[in-house]
Amino acid sequence: MNNVYISLQAVEDLKNIFTGLINWKKGALEIEHALKYVDDIERQCYSIGNKTYHSKAKYPKHKHFGEKVFDYRRNPNTEWYIVYNIDNTNNIFITKIISNYLTVD
Repeated sequence: MNNVYISLQAVEDLKNIFTGLINWKKGALEIEHALKYVDDIERQCYSIGNKTYHSKAKYPKHKHFGEKVFDYRRNPNTEWYIVYNIDNTNNIFITKIISNYLTVD
Protein backbone atom coordinates (compact mmCIF):
# COMPACT_ATOMS: atom_id res chain seq x y z
CA MET A 1 0.00 0.00 0.00
CA ASN A 2 1.25 3.44 -0.94
CA ASN A 3 0.87 6.57 1.19
CA VAL A 4 -1.97 8.83 0.05
CA TYR A 5 -1.92 12.55 0.75
CA ILE A 6 -4.80 14.93 0.05
CA SER A 7 -3.83 18.49 -0.89
CA LEU A 8 -5.45 21.56 0.62
CA GLN A 9 -7.10 22.16 -2.76
CA ALA A 10 -8.68 18.69 -2.71
CA VAL A 11 -9.85 19.19 0.90
CA GLU A 12 -11.45 22.45 -0.24
CA ASP A 13 -13.07 20.54 -3.13
CA LEU A 14 -14.61 18.09 -0.63
CA LYS A 15 -15.95 20.97 1.45
CA ASN A 16 -17.43 22.57 -1.67
CA ILE A 17 -19.04 19.27 -2.68
CA PHE A 18 -20.66 19.04 0.76
CA THR A 19 -21.93 22.63 0.55
CA GLY A 20 -23.26 22.01 -2.94
CA LEU A 21 -25.11 18.87 -1.85
CA ILE A 22 -26.91 20.49 1.06
CA ASN A 23 -27.84 23.56 -1.03
CA TRP A 24 -28.70 21.77 -4.29
CA LYS A 25 -31.76 23.41 -5.83
CA LYS A 26 -32.95 20.21 -7.53
CA GLY A 27 -33.08 18.35 -4.24
CA ALA A 28 -30.80 19.21 -1.35
CA LEU A 29 -29.52 16.32 0.71
CA GLU A 30 -29.92 16.02 4.45
CA ILE A 31 -26.68 16.87 6.26
CA GLU A 32 -26.08 13.24 7.34
CA HIS A 33 -26.56 11.98 3.78
CA ALA A 34 -24.26 14.69 2.39
CA LEU A 35 -21.59 13.81 4.97
CA LYS A 36 -21.78 10.14 3.99
CA TYR A 37 -21.56 11.10 0.30
CA VAL A 38 -18.38 13.14 0.89
CA ASP A 39 -16.95 10.40 3.15
CA ASP A 40 -17.50 7.93 0.30
CA ILE A 41 -15.50 10.17 -2.06
CA GLU A 42 -12.74 10.52 0.55
CA ARG A 43 -12.67 6.73 1.01
CA GLN A 44 -12.20 6.38 -2.75
CA CYS A 45 -9.26 8.80 -2.53
CA TYR A 46 -7.50 6.63 0.03
CA SER A 47 -8.24 3.47 -1.96
CA ILE A 48 -5.96 4.73 -4.75
CA GLY A 49 -2.97 3.65 -2.64
CA ASN A 50 -4.05 0.02 -3.16
CA LYS A 51 -4.38 0.25 -6.95
CA THR A 52 -1.86 -1.40 -9.23
CA TYR A 53 -2.99 0.46 -12.36
CA HIS A 54 -3.13 4.25 -12.61
CA SER A 55 -4.95 5.86 -15.54
CA LYS A 56 -3.37 8.84 -17.24
CA ALA A 57 -5.33 12.08 -17.14
CA LYS A 58 -6.90 12.70 -20.54
CA TYR A 59 -8.95 15.88 -20.19
CA PRO A 60 -7.04 19.20 -20.36
CA LYS A 61 -8.75 20.40 -17.17
CA HIS A 62 -7.49 17.30 -15.33
CA LYS A 63 -3.97 17.54 -16.79
CA HIS A 64 -3.75 21.04 -15.35
CA PHE A 65 -3.89 19.49 -11.86
CA GLY A 66 -2.10 16.17 -12.28
CA GLU A 67 -0.87 13.31 -14.44
CA LYS A 68 -3.19 10.55 -13.17
CA VAL A 69 -6.92 10.25 -12.59
CA PHE A 70 -9.17 7.83 -10.76
CA ASP A 71 -12.81 7.69 -11.89
CA TYR A 72 -15.41 7.13 -9.20
CA ARG A 73 -18.87 6.58 -10.66
CA ARG A 74 -21.25 7.57 -7.89
CA ASN A 75 -24.45 6.88 -9.84
CA PRO A 76 -25.56 6.66 -13.49
CA ASN A 77 -25.36 10.45 -13.86
CA THR A 78 -22.45 11.48 -11.66
CA GLU A 79 -18.80 10.58 -11.93
CA TRP A 80 -16.09 12.05 -9.73
CA TYR A 81 -12.58 12.42 -11.07
CA ILE A 82 -9.86 12.26 -8.45
CA VAL A 83 -6.76 13.82 -10.01
CA TYR A 84 -3.36 13.00 -8.56
CA ASN A 85 0.37 12.58 -9.04
CA ILE A 86 2.72 9.82 -7.95
CA ASP A 87 6.25 10.63 -6.77
CA ASN A 88 9.36 8.49 -7.26
CA THR A 89 8.70 6.61 -4.00
CA ASN A 90 5.08 5.84 -5.05
CA ASN A 91 3.41 8.32 -2.72
CA ILE A 92 0.05 9.49 -4.08
CA PHE A 93 -0.71 13.23 -3.96
CA ILE A 94 -4.36 14.02 -4.67
CA THR A 95 -4.54 17.49 -6.16
CA LYS A 96 -8.14 17.95 -7.35
CA ILE A 97 -11.58 16.36 -7.11
CA ILE A 98 -13.93 17.37 -9.89
CA SER A 99 -17.22 16.06 -11.26
CA ASN A 100 -18.10 15.09 -14.79
CA TYR A 101 -20.39 18.17 -14.86
CA LEU A 102 -17.37 20.45 -14.51
CA THR A 103 -15.12 18.44 -16.84
CA VAL A 104 -15.89 19.84 -20.25
CA ASP A 105 -13.49 20.18 -23.13
